[in-house]
Amino acid sequence: MNKAIVKLPLAIEEDVHNEFRMHTKLMLTELGKFQSKQDKDGSIRRTLQPISKTICAFLNTDGGRLFLGVNDDKIIKGITMSKNMLYHFFGSLRHMCEKFKPFSPISRIKVSILEVIPMDDKTKVKLKKVDMDKEEVTDFPKLANHSVGGFFCDCFKEINQAATKQYLFIVQVAAPDPNAATVIYQNEEGLAYRRRLASNKCVYLDDLRRMMHERNRLFVDLHDEVRHEIDRFIKFH
Repeated sequence: MNKAIVKLPLAIEEDVHNEFRMHTKLMLTELGKFQSKQDKDGSIRRTLQPISKTICAFLNTDGGRLFLGVNDDKIIKGITMSKNMLYHFFGSLRHMCEKFKPFSPISRIKVSILEVIPMDDKTKVKLKKVDMDKEEVTDFPKLANHSVGGFFCDCFKEINQAATKQYLFIVQVAAPDPNAATVIYQNEEGLAYRRRLASNKCVYLDDLRRMMHERNRLFVDLHDEVRHEIDRFIKFH
């Protein structure tokens, strides 16, 4: 089956393996001026954090999943997009990965897209799996060029001009291979992050020394009930 009905709020907590976001801004350069504010001391503070920080943290820790379209109350709202904007997201994701150092982590990232269909019963929501490979070409009108890496692209105009739907993105980042050499990833800002509890922490020199001298990586697996809840999104049995 490619559909599922999910109870709200989700039985998933934000933790070392899971994070919720209500936007798809991958890199710092995609954030507009209105997504930051100036504090009283004159410093600039971001009101929106780029997703690259969390992806970098998952890469450097034990992997994890980003749920784009879920708010802080664990309610699936979805993100409004046209089909063309979906293509833009994947182009931006590849562009972001190419900016990572020491090399692109694209092989460790998988994205699932689910259409969010509201129900009369507000305690539930219907999810429909989107298989972009099987969609008709006419359903995905592609622009000649997408402007990725910036805060605006022509396809963003479709939010008010073309047919849109609500989508839930599940970005899965695979855990490091415990048998391979330790790799410390830096995001497009040149910063390295690790996952600590439900937040991303910048890696400093002492952390790098410790990480590079690790001999054994311990993968802390998810609890069975949490994994079952997540798998309902990805594998509609």
